[in-house]
Amino acid sequence: MDLSASYLRQPRSARQTETMGKKPFGHANSFATSRAGLTALAIIIGAIVGLVAVGFYYLIAGWSYLVTGYTDYPVHAGAPHGFLGLAPAFIIAVPVLSALLYGPVVEYFTPGSRGHAVPEVMFAVRRKGGRIPGRNALVKLFAASLTLGGGGNAGREGPIVMIGAAISSWVGTRLGLSKQRLMFLCACGAAAGIAATFNAPLAGACFALEVILGTLSAEDFVFIVFASVSASLVSQQFLPDRASVPLSQSLDLFSQSDYLLVAVAALVATLVGIGFSKLIYLVWDGIDLVYHWNAWFRPVAGSLLLGVFLYFFPLLYGTGESVQLRVLSGDFPVWMILALLLGRAVSAAFTISMGGAGGVFGPTLFVGACAGMAVGQLIQPWSASSTAIYGVIGMGAAFAAASRAPLTAVFIIIEMTRQYSLILPMMLAVAIATGISLFMTRSTIYTQKLHRRGDRLSDPVSATLLGTSTAADLMHQPPQVLSQDITLAQAENALETCGENSLAVVDSQGEFQGSVSALLLGQEIDKRGADTPLTKIPLSAAFCTPKELPSQILKELAESSLSNLPVIGRSQEVLGYVRGRDLIVKLYRQQTRALNQRDLGDSLGKRIRKRWKQHRHR
Repeated sequence: MDLSASYLRQPRSARQTETMGKKPFGHANSFATSRAGLTALAIIIGAIVGLVAVGFYYLIAGWSYLVTGYTDYPVHAGAPHGFLGLAPAFIIAVPVLSALLYGPVVEYFTPGSRGHAVPEVMFAVRRKGGRIPGRNALVKLFAASLTLGGGGNAGREGPIVMIGAAISSWVGTRLGLSKQRLMFLCACGAAAGIAATFNAPLAGACFALEVILGTLSAEDFVFIVFASVSASLVSQQFLPDRASVPLSQSLDLFSQSDYLLVAVAALVATLVGIGFSKLIYLVWDGIDLVYHWNAWFRPVAGSLLLGVFLYFFPLLYGTGESVQLRVLSGDFPVWMILALLLGRAVSAAFTISMGGAGGVFGPTLFVGACAGMAVGQLIQPWSASSTAIYGVIGMGAAFAAASRAPLTAVFIIIEMTRQYSLILPMMLAVAIATGISLFMTRSTIYTQKLHRRGDRLSDPVSATLLGTSTAADLMHQPPQVLSQDITLAQAENALETCGENSLAVVDSQGEFQGSVSALLLGQEIDKRGADTPLTKIPLSAAFCTPKELPSQILKELAESSLSNLPVIGRSQEVLGYVRGRDLIVKLYRQQTRALNQRDLGDSLGKRIRKRWKQHRHR
């Protein structure tokens, strides 16, 4: 009998649980999934994360006060302990003590999660449906407070993004939200963390869209802004409502001819930002090369070297926000600015690579500010504008080059400094930085960590047969199905006629009963005789549903003797076949095309180098 059907309904068998959905702990009610409910949820998440960000700030300051006697030691750089009166050399032991406390905790509860946390959030949101274990937030909060308060050179944004996303994931999971809603809620938590930490709600929203989600939609933007604003309003109740980088003067370009000098400063800061992003993983590789002992002791051993470094260069203690402000205020000569740039880049890379908990956002802004200020002081004879302008421009350019998040780069610097008059030159600088970054590098400071372990968030290979295709996309219309009432000889003849190695068997109502292969028929005819009814032999129960992915299809084909896997609908009808040989051909073609596209995704600079090497070897 011929059977021609199109996919209209889902299967009804118990096997199709994945297409029918699973019931998580705590069912989402209609309000929680409505726009009004999601708005309320975004605001609540923002408020919670805002409170946590405030607590995080005071935990860092509190630990810094305990171990140094000051909440901001760089302001008193080189001084003895504030209330214990210990000699300045005490600073060597501070990072070691901190690492002794957080190192075992991190390794026990979240092994393998050292380094900056934003890549893990990106991966969890885009690949795991926004599911982040709740313990990650607690461990990251503890470890980051000790790392940054104990002198570690890193930023606050990485830990708070992880904490905000983990809180959101926990809440969304308990409410039973769908995968898409859970991803969106994690983005709300990440945005709230950035907004509360830097008092920059718009930048927080852009960061969540550009970096965490990687997509831009009007609906998501609205909800994320609600979360950002809520977090900022809450944090302002406990922390000063002022710019994160409170410059003492209002900045503006003196003349339009200074835009050329802005481009020069942007170029230098871009190279510094790209260099810093590469330095992190270079140092990481170096530590991996020489360190082969217990993982929990890795930050302890590294902290001893960090402590010695801080003893000779105490200005680089902690997050460095007060020192960055001094750089922008013109308190240091060029040689000192360059020393701070190099020292911050190396110590931040070392802090993150050894296993300290912190972000790369803050250090990138610091080295960008130093690069811009150095250029500003060198070109001062040719510019009537304030040198601080070039420092601010350098911050945006360095971050844009490292992250390739241009909107975030523009808004974060403008909101942190509240120098709204610099929007136009900042846009120019960020455009230059992003363009150069696209030319020179393939990965960003965030995605490079994922690439090194084989995870690609936007990889053409993931959209191939091994990625998003389903059985409904891959199947062919069944050439023939066999009635269970025929004999083995008739079944064998039908297989020979249609040229297939296996066919599905149905009952009188057209419902799937199993599959039979030519190999099985041959064996059963030899054993039972050609006139044996088809109902007397064991049939293969292997099949797939229209929504099943290639991984399951390949598994069923491998475990059965079938060359064609039936696709079964809700009413147990045979919708079509997925042929094994077609999968192999499709896999080959798609993978070849995807690998070619991946090569095209390389930066222009990398493609030029490849072609030059090929030309030289001819």
